[in-house]
Amino acid sequence: TRFLKDESRTDIFLNATGRSLNKDTMRDREFVNRFCAFQLLPLDEYKGNMDDFLAQVLRKMNKEREDLSRLSAEFRRGLANNHKVFGIHAFRKHSREQEKRGVLNASLWDVMSTGLSRHREELVDAHAEVLKSKFYTQMNDDDFLMSITRGPSNVQKVRHRFRVADAMFKEVLGAHTT
Repeated sequence: TRFLKDESRTDIFLNATGRSLNKDTMRDREFVNRFCAFQLLPLDEYKGNMDDFLAQVLRKMNKEREDLSRLSAEFRRGLANNHKVFGIHAFRKHSREQEKRGVLNASLWDVMSTGLSRHREELVDAHAEVLKSKFYTQMNDDDFLMSITRGPSNVQKVRHRFRVADAMFKEVLGAHTT
């Protein structure tokens, strides 16, 4: 839990989330925890209960003493990439024309923070406009939109949004990972 607290206080986390996650309710740490869970655990281990999934990754991190410096670097790369591409709209449902910042969407956080943590910043920067265009296409797809909006903890919806996001990253960024 110290890792979650430390990462939630970094400048990159605060900037990428627009300082909009309440630290008093530990919502900020929950989002860091969600990244860790979807980054470290196989997707098929998610069984529909987010609290159990988040507790599972904390047990794994404590028991196996994950390489926290590597995990931190991946986390920060994902934040930097999302912030660079989407600015104030990172991790938020939005359209190309939208100016006003919406609320953070945990489901988008899951797929975007982990997905863009796997690609070098230079590669993401070079393909930012294409990535944004593909993202906006997904934001107009009813199935994807439902997977991040209605019943987002449903196993099928979680798997669907990860499949769609992974395909988007592969199409835009290829197989190039860090």
